[in-house]
Amino acid sequence: MIRTVRAAVLAGLLAAVPAVAEEAHGHADGDSHHEAEAGGLRAVHAWTRATSDTTALIFVDIENGSDKTVSIVGAEAGWAETVELVGFQLKDGEPAWVALPPVPVKAGTEMVLSPDGLALRAIGVKQPLGAGEERNIEIEFDTGHLDMVLQVEAADARAHSHAGHQH
Repeated sequence: MIRTVRAAVLAGLLAAVPAVAEEAHGHADGDSHHEAEAGGLRAVHAWTRATSDTTALIFVDIENGSDKTVSIVGAEAGWAETVELVGFQLKDGEPAWVALPPVPVKAGTEMVLSPDGLALRAIGVKQPLGAGEERNIEIEFDTGHLDMVLQVEAADARAHSHAGHQH
């Protein structure tokens, strides 16, 4: 029963969120510390919102240019106790983030972790995240990991600002 409910929640989240596109978008190669690439996987535009809370949501664009499906598992960050993959849902009319099992990213597609969709949730954030700061993060996949820098945006941000760099 629990497995069926979890599978239904995951299926609903993936169907409701335009997270997987059939084509990747191109970027100029000017700012490599805000992107990471290995084995055909590429992550760009990692960001979070400024907060003094002990949890923070992290958003990033993931492009799978490899010839096989990989799964995003979660992440690690020295500035938080743990980082898990979560999905947004309305629960009794209230917004909620639900922990998810690994989510596949098909070969040749892109997955966008964004507000009101899928995200990484940092739990046990050790110090406030200030707008304009940068933090290191290691995004984990079933095939390995990507180390990159994430940008801390304004507390009310809805997207990555691209401030200070070009893609």
